Amino acid sequence: MCGFAVAIDWPDAAEAVNRLVQGIATRGDVTDPLCQPKETVAMCTRRLRIIDRDNAVQPQTSFDGKLAVSFNGEIYNYRELRDELVTLGARFRTDSDTEVLANALRFWGYHALAKLRGMYAFVAYEIPTGQFLAARDPFGIKPLYVMQKDNGFLFCSEMRPLLNTVEKGDVMSLPPGFLLTHNTCAPFPSMVQPQPETFQPTDRKKLDALLREAVESHLPSDLPFAIMFSGGIDSTLVAHYARQVRPEVSGYFVGGHESVDYPFAAAYAEATGFDMKKVPFDPHSDDTFALLSEAVVTTESFEPALVRGAVVSLAVSKAIQKDNIRVALCGEGADELFCGYTPLEKAFGIDEGYGRAMREECLGLMNRISLQRVDRCSMHHNLETRVPFLDPMVANYARGLAADDLVRDGVGKAALRDLFDLYPKDLPRIIRDRSKILFSEGAGLKATPEEYAWDDRFEDAISDIEFVDGLRRYSAFNLHSKEELYYLQLLHQGMDVFRMPQLRKRARITAAPPSAAKSA
Repeated sequence: MCGFAVAIDWPDAAEAVNRLVQGIATRGDVTDPLCQPKETVAMCTRRLRIIDRDNAVQPQTSFDGKLAVSFNGEIYNYRELRDELVTLGARFRTDSDTEVLANALRFWGYHALAKLRGMYAFVAYEIPTGQFLAARDPFGIKPLYVMQKDNGFLFCSEMRPLLNTVEKGDVMSLPPGFLLTHNTCAPFPSMVQPQPETFQPTDRKKLDALLREAVESHLPSDLPFAIMFSGGIDSTLVAHYARQVRPEVSGYFVGGHESVDYPFAAAYAEATGFDMKKVPFDPHSDDTFALLSEAVVTTESFEPALVRGAVVSLAVSKAIQKDNIRVALCGEGADELFCGYTPLEKAFGIDEGYGRAMREECLGLMNRISLQRVDRCSMHHNLETRVPFLDPMVANYARGLAADDLVRDGVGKAALRDLFDLYPKDLPRIIRDRSKILFSEGAGLKATPEEYAWDDRFEDAISDIEFVDGLRRYSAFNLHSKEELYYLQLLHQGMDVFRMPQLRKRARITAAPPSAAKSA
């Protein structure tokens, strides 16, 4: 939806916030007026106008004017919450979800977080007391970064503006599912439940209904939208459910006829009449390789899994935005929840407990890989991308599934594949039975598991001596390849990577398989 900056108990608060907002200009199409409740407090939003576009100026305040909220994201059940709040005496001036959040926090305090269904990061400031509450959604779909100096806090939706605004000090990431106050940083209860202790077999009709409702709740009510479409199981299901409500929606496919994903995407388009728009992409061209610098700086990361996909995500986001569309849906989260990745398939084959532990770790890493890529690349082009597979109801259902409905005969996403049998005319079997291909690979970036189109380029760019020197200079970042060093150097050109502690904790799976003795 947007990006925001908030200063609380911070010297020169207005000046700092104005500089921060200038650094997140791509995250919206209008800058709302700066609000300064007191000299050391300032709030400002770069807003992408989607819900109540003319009236939802931020920060929104509670009905009694005591609570001001800067908000990034979407609350999909805001209308239901609004009706409940009206019965309690709340009055509303707008039809925005931000105002609903402000009133929910005013009535229920942090307990309101357990009622939110959506993606969000926000800072709420209580004007009479000077207290604040910041929070980030349970999966970290939306980002929130903070710097602290003495008793003061400075918040922003991206890291680089904080580094450019404050000369010293580290930029910290608020963890997903955590709240922050002057005195507390702790997890909060949410609609996403912990993994249960017992597991149930899948019910195809129930999962079908859950996914249909999740996708429908994520559709904008009065704006055109797009689907990031690869012809994979996940994006095909999103397209299938979205078209039941909005049949006119288009899908944007990255690549050409030679791309690995193309035959599958074309099969769905031909079977259903889906309007599939092709976004040209040549993974071997010099122009594509040159986009790495933009991908690294935009995503604020040097993780190869993120950067490779970001080149493709930037291409599709740019194409969608060029068609004057502000909202897109994608299939992120399905592979983590329903075990589509090869490591998860193998882990469940070794031991169910090991597989579930790895899945939880994958879910915990999304905010630093796939979700960070989606947020930065789409917002870089004034586009909000929504992730219906991470709806709390879908996530809770997936985490409660029996192992055989996650990985069956060594193949993941069994429960999702079963849904294709409910719609044999609309969901081609060729997609149901396909193997998992990463988004970037499907577009052609990696033609086969043994071939990576850019390996030789990294070898040419960094000599062995330079690699050794780089390992020494960036020893805290646990580098393993010239590709990682290449990306980190690009990132360091635009920001001080040594002031970003989260970068040193690599986004890698650490779950260990059971011992040989236990397996025996």
